Amino acid sequence: MKSVRQWSTSLAARYGRRTLIALACIAALGLVFRAVAVVHPVADPADDSHAYYALAKSLYEEGSYGGPEFKSEATSDWSPGAPWLYAGLFVVTGGPREGTIRILEALMGVGTILLVFLLGWRLGGRWPALLAALGVAIYPPFIHSVGEIMSEPPTMLSLPAAILAFLWAWDRTAERRGSPWIWLLPGFLFGATAMFRPEYSIVAAAFFVYAAARWAWEREWKLGATAVGLMVIALLLPIVPWTVRNVVVLHKLVPISTGGGKALYVGTYYPADGEYARVKAILYKEQTGKTLPPNSQALNEVDPTPLFNHVWESTYPELERDSALGKIGKEDFSKYFGEHPVGYAEMTVRKVGRMWSSGTGAALQTVPGRVVQVILVLLGVAGLVLLGFRRRWWETLCLATPIVLVTVVGAATLAAPRRNEILMTLIFPLAALALAEAASALSSGRKWSH
Repeated sequence: MKSVRQWSTSLAARYGRRTLIALACIAALGLVFRAVAVVHPVADPADDSHAYYALAKSLYEEGSYGGPEFKSEATSDWSPGAPWLYAGLFVVTGGPREGTIRILEALMGVGTILLVFLLGWRLGGRWPALLAALGVAIYPPFIHSVGEIMSEPPTMLSLPAAILAFLWAWDRTAERRGSPWIWLLPGFLFGATAMFRPEYSIVAAAFFVYAAARWAWEREWKLGATAVGLMVIALLLPIVPWTVRNVVVLHKLVPISTGGGKALYVGTYYPADGEYARVKAILYKEQTGKTLPPNSQALNEVDPTPLFNHVWESTYPELERDSALGKIGKEDFSKYFGEHPVGYAEMTVRKVGRMWSSGTGAALQTVPGRVVQVILVLLGVAGLVLLGFRRRWWETLCLATPIVLVTVVGAATLAAPRRNEILMTLIFPLAALALAEAASALSSGRKWSH
């Protein structure tokens, strides 16, 4: 009890009692919204939601990654982090129930609120921290995701946690406080993030390069080699066992998942403007002769796996599924970019625009919702610029890197609005910083501080 009392006292001394009370109210508000999504889940969850639940259930009941409804090649299209996490939840709770996953997602959402508060606090103190936390608590796509079974909720928790751990480890090392072993924490968190969403393995690699380059610049060769080595080891801890499993099952080296070929195929399909729902509608019409509108409930209920399997089997059956779809995607890029270079470039811009101007759920499909989303993103960019003006290059680099790299991946492949959802955990503290600084400047009649 004494240690708990000391811990709470230290928190009050650091953040302020009123700030902590406000944060508790915001976290409670976020939990209430998410509890509603637990009780009233999404009526028509996306294809991936069905897949993640089926994979988790198969792991729990059969000990295999994918049941009879999956072809062995198709199961590896989905990253394994979320299914393994949810299967572990089934073990703890004694059965595969969708409701228990949504409860866990709601609790992870509250954890995300607290982490974004800490990130906002680091960037600008009390008001950016509280504004960012409030944004995460009430942001409709975050609440919508609790009503499905997806990989976003755990990734929204692990990405800001990884960045905060990286900055914390750097600070302590630079101040010669703490052991080099503290670098295991950001490494493991980046590895977990990559297991949830494989594109973040590129982000992790970038952070390792940044750390190595900065230590080399400061001529801290031994310290830099030790820290980066520990980060790499921790990163590989959750990834290597799955890679070994993939070598045994798939008979090829697949570090995490094989969904890249499918994403490339969809993202380069010029007739559908690189949009998943339109690609699915076109494939369905070609293979059945029936027309279903994109984003319609009827099309959403169609299992996409046979559609993509038909493309694979009718073109390059001698190749594995993901390799075949990836090869078709490369051929489509060469064909459509060669025939319509300007049009293809415009499609890429539209893809990125769709990625950042919308989001999952009904709220951000409306015109007001899209307007608010664009304003949030622009404020986030303003927050990055403000950090740069203040010469806080390290935080600027650490926050800009995931945003830029994942946007580039989306531009080259599939730029679904879901891609921005995880990154919004970084946009909110940046936007809150810009808002707080603007409010301060307006109230005091001074210019923005640089």
